[in-house]
Amino acid sequence: MNARTVPAGHAKAAAAPPRFDAKFIEEHKLIERYLDNKLPLRGAVDLENWCRAHPEYLDRLKLSERAQASLKLLEASGQAVDLGEPDQPWWKSPYVLIGFAVVTLLSLVAAWTLVGKLSLLRSELEDAKLRAKQGTLVQPAVQAERHISPDHAPGLGGARILVSTVAPELIDLHLDMTYTQKLNLFRIIVDKQNQGRALILNNVLKDSNNDLRMTFNTTGLSPGIYTVRIEALPPRGEPIPDGWLTLEVH
Repeated sequence: MNARTVPAGHAKAAAAPPRFDAKFIEEHKLIERYLDNKLPLRGAVDLENWCRAHPEYLDRLKLSERAQASLKLLEASGQAVDLGEPDQPWWKSPYVLIGFAVVTLLSLVAAWTLVGKLSLLRSELEDAKLRAKQGTLVQPAVQAERHISPDHAPGLGGARILVSTVAPELIDLHLDMTYTQKLNLFRIIVDKQNQGRALILNNVLKDSNNDLRMTFNTTGLSPGIYTVRIEALPPRGEPIPDGWLTLEVH
């Protein structure tokens, strides 16, 4: 059985037909869809290219005569003839795109700002938790010894101690109580001005130098003015106020 050969010319004719031809255009009503602006961009460009290569097809459709008749009919009816480009949808306007870009940028900036604030708040929360767990005390770098003789009556303001919380300091305070030779047991009451009671030390004994000693970390006190009252505790009866001084914390 002999193999059948196909001439080159017939082989070319047997190739797949182009996408656009008159039959394809008519079956899919591409002209009507093009005039109604319903063709996608790629289909419209392909149709225009095909019509440019086959002007006789448009001549056969007599589009030019039909277009002139349509314009004449519009003019006869008194309607304005707009030959300009059709208006684009509002969402295709460049101003809308610019507006969207600005809104997006502002949203990103706001998001970054919120993320930064959230990170800062988390850091502050962790610091607050750490302070709540460990307290406000800071390891003092300096230990100092101070001596003072309390006032013998309230409101004199002569006995005053100034301390600072900026530089943590461990203060060993000596209260000279030599003027109370008969009593050795005392109570120290510390009140913060305009707030309330801060500290009570019960059953404090004088040392061999007739001093009452109390040691404190300056970072354990919040800034303010504290009044200190010293009460002698006799074996019987009520405590006897016996000394006063002012503690000023900055």
